[in-house]
Amino acid sequence: MGCFCGCNCNTLVMRLVILVFFLGTASLAAGREALLQELWSREDMVQVAGYGEEKLSTVLVTGTVLCHTCLDKKSQNPKSPISGASVAVTCHASGKKRRSILAEGVTDENGDFIIDLPSELHAAPNLEKTCSVEVHRLPRSSLCQPGFVRKHRGIRLSSVGNGIRTYTARTISFMDPISKPSPA
Repeated sequence: MGCFCGCNCNTLVMRLVILVFFLGTASLAAGREALLQELWSREDMVQVAGYGEEKLSTVLVTGTVLCHTCLDKKSQNPKSPISGASVAVTCHASGKKRRSILAEGVTDENGDFIIDLPSELHAAPNLEKTCSVEVHRLPRSSLCQPGFVRKHRGIRLSSVGNGIRTYTARTISFMDPISKPSPA
């Protein structure tokens, strides 16, 4: 004999239990979310989750581009900085022999450059083995004007701290084609 309108009592009870379970779970989840929002701000939750607008780490590549204007040992300043040189960090694409440019920069008045690498490289292992710095272009005003500029220099880790890893390409030097070594 049925409980209501010919329905089996067991079926009705089971449907009610399932309905109460789902409504209760949804209300508990909503309560938990409201509690989290009360305890933590959006910024706190973004920090804990590890994503959002705030950058969690920084990877920099630094170096200097110089021009050797003469090799005379008596010269006061045989090296001069190259300002305005176009510099790029390139890395081997995983499993491929071709290289891809990842970040570019320009040298300042002292010939120094700082390139901030994109975030997809921050977790890449062995940046020292896969990445290098290339000088793509020298300014027309530079005394050094080699026919083929693309000079590569490997990078090495120079410092780590406060979420910042810094690699250096050290000094990349070019020679003025007019300068000739003096006899020893």
